[in-house]
Amino acid sequence: MNKKAFKSQASSQRAGGGFGGFGGAGFGSSRASTLSYIQEPPDYSGINDANVVVAFKNLSKKDGTTKAKALEDLQAHVSSPDVEIEEGLLEAWVRYDTWFSGT
Repeated sequence: MNKKAFKSQASSQRAGGGFGGFGGAGFGSSRASTLSYIQEPPDYSGINDANVVVAFKNLSKKDGTTKAKALEDLQAHVSSPDVEIEEGLLEAWVRYDTWFSGT
């Protein structure tokens, strides 16, 4: 397919895409939107350990192995007998859970 045909195809799809070009998912749409509300991302400023912050950020990655490793790192951190669990860590966990689960 040449460039001209591709551009005309793409522009014709945008033109008939409904309200704002969102594929017909306008105000009267019966389809559920995946973006039902906007919420602030978790706040990591209350966590003093940089490794814990990195583990939390790795939980948002797409790769399952990275997520599993992040959960293992967090579990090891909170299971360590010489570590006191910070309130900031608990707040970030609750925020993370509600932010990524969509509830």
